[in-house]
Amino acid sequence: MTKIHRRILALTLALMTAAALLPGFLMKPAAAESDLGITTADKVNLRIYASPKAGYIVRLPAQYVCTVLSETDQEGYHWFQVTCVDPESPTGRTQTGYIRGDCFRRLTDEEAANYTKTGTASGGSGDAVNTNTSVEGMYGIVVNGSGVNVRQGPGTMYRSLLKLNRGDTVTILEAPSIKNSSETFYKIQTGSTVGYIMSTFLQESGAPAPVPSPTSAPSPTDVVGYVMTTMSGVNLRATMGGTVIRQLGKGETYPYLLAPTKKGGYTWYFVQAGNNRGYLRNDVVKVVGSSPDTPTAAPTATPADNTGYVITTAGGVNLRKNAGFTDPIGRVDRGVILPYYETSVVKDVTWFQVVHPTLGTGWLHGSYVATCDEKGNRTIDPNGGNSGSSNSAQEASYNTLKVGSTGDAVLNLTTELKNQGYYKGSVTRNYTTTVANAVRAFQRDKGLTVDGVAGAATQHKLYGTVPIGAGDNSNLEFVMYPAEKIDWYNGGINELWARGDNYKVYDVKTGIVWWAHRWAGGYHVDAEPLTAADTARLCKSYGVTTAQEIADKNLWQRRPLLVTIGTRTFACSLYGVPHNYPEGDTISTNEFKGQLCIHFTNSRTHTGSSVDKYHTEAIEYAWENAPNGHK
Repeated sequence: MTKIHRRILALTLALMTAAALLPGFLMKPAAAESDLGITTADKVNLRIYASPKAGYIVRLPAQYVCTVLSETDQEGYHWFQVTCVDPESPTGRTQTGYIRGDCFRRLTDEEAANYTKTGTASGGSGDAVNTNTSVEGMYGIVVNGSGVNVRQGPGTMYRSLLKLNRGDTVTILEAPSIKNSSETFYKIQTGSTVGYIMSTFLQESGAPAPVPSPTSAPSPTDVVGYVMTTMSGVNLRATMGGTVIRQLGKGETYPYLLAPTKKGGYTWYFVQAGNNRGYLRNDVVKVVGSSPDTPTAAPTATPADNTGYVITTAGGVNLRKNAGFTDPIGRVDRGVILPYYETSVVKDVTWFQVVHPTLGTGWLHGSYVATCDEKGNRTIDPNGGNSGSSNSAQEASYNTLKVGSTGDAVLNLTTELKNQGYYKGSVTRNYTTTVANAVRAFQRDKGLTVDGVAGAATQHKLYGTVPIGAGDNSNLEFVMYPAEKIDWYNGGINELWARGDNYKVYDVKTGIVWWAHRWAGGYHVDAEPLTAADTARLCKSYGVTTAQEIADKNLWQRRPLLVTIGTRTFACSLYGVPHNYPEGDTISTNEFKGQLCIHFTNSRTHTGSSVDKYHTEAIEYAWENAPNGHK
């Protein structure tokens, strides 16, 4: 060995010894990787197997955290096998599949410390959410709805931890808000619970809502006015007409924090009573100044320059920024009376511009409101929509479309699904599985049978049309009074609705009105739809197109109804499956073979002569949910 070789060898040994004694001196150790990974792009395909040619299960948004099961190299790409919560699943199901390595990476242990795995439907480790809590002094107040879900993670697929009501305050833990599945959520804390609330239900506030002591009220900037109780045992309710929180004494004065709201024929005041917030009815309070000795004029619950009033006929109605299917501002409960200022027709739908006391100005879909006076007395649209719109709905008939269908009908379908935000691809004349998935999402939102098949009921709901024969709304205005329950045997209903008489009935769950003809009935009303158009409206309330479908699908579930006779409105229940044909078929032209049955309190069935518990439940539902309240 030469002298030069000996020196090189000695230097190499010295460097190796130094490296062994000083780990990290020559190189920094790689960060340890966790079993969590995160998407690095938007709309990342979770594929069935590790191939760019494989079909995808679901598309994941950017910064979506999954649990890594394994890694592999296939077809020129590095692949991660992962499991995660499906962001499009309303039930929070988990999905397992493969993600390409160029749009996904593992989190280091240090990064993963900022995340906590959330439970999944199968109990495994699926999605994860950021747990940093660096925001200080940021608060929020629930401004819309009752029973607002505080969810385990930032999406509607997560389970609800608890529910909050309007006026409840929370601490916001993270800003900016977290986006997931095209929805925006705040991470919040209320009491000892940490969870997520959809932004449409929450309004940011720079300070916590004040809780006044008996000697100090909230500052005037937080108070709209004051009311004083006029009797003892006044119910403070969590929502308008809802659960009683506590009872208040007579002559007590409380500040109200929101503009008065009309519902169910009453004006409601949202008040602060000690540590509680809730609603008081106008018939048990009077408006005063900051004390009983300084009276003031009652506030105007709604502006005076409005065109008229509408009342919501469904719960969770989207208040939108503009007429049409635009961004929602928030959701409005059922039975809320609002002033409207103008109307606009978009794609054959009448939209109403309204002012909500907490959400502000926006537009409501005409199918979910009806015009009324300021006390809520209204004329009901027979098709479940707004009585101030056109007197006739557009009639149409449709062929069933499903995977494999082609042509102009599919092109129209995908165009409208895209307009309403359910279909994201290019409009097409081919009914693909992607189109079927968009139809399923639409059906799920609208309460239809979720099968991905665009039948007549789905297309009527999508296009805002009605079956042939159901569009003529003449003589269908339904005047409503506070609902009553009336006994079949001793209440007088047999005399009020005599055999041979025709009366309009109102389907409580859909708002649809149709004429019923009583031809017989000793234990209850044996009736038939009066005309073919009435049968079409009845079928619409069931979500079918023909009366035969009611029988074929055995839709025996009782439907809550209201019927107005004279100046009284009664709760009743419908069994609408056609039966007793031909004996019970006295109208040959109504396209309904046989009869249907309408029950009142203590009515009995044909078979067994017993009171049916399902009819009893439906009557109770109709009475409890009558739009104009009940006696």
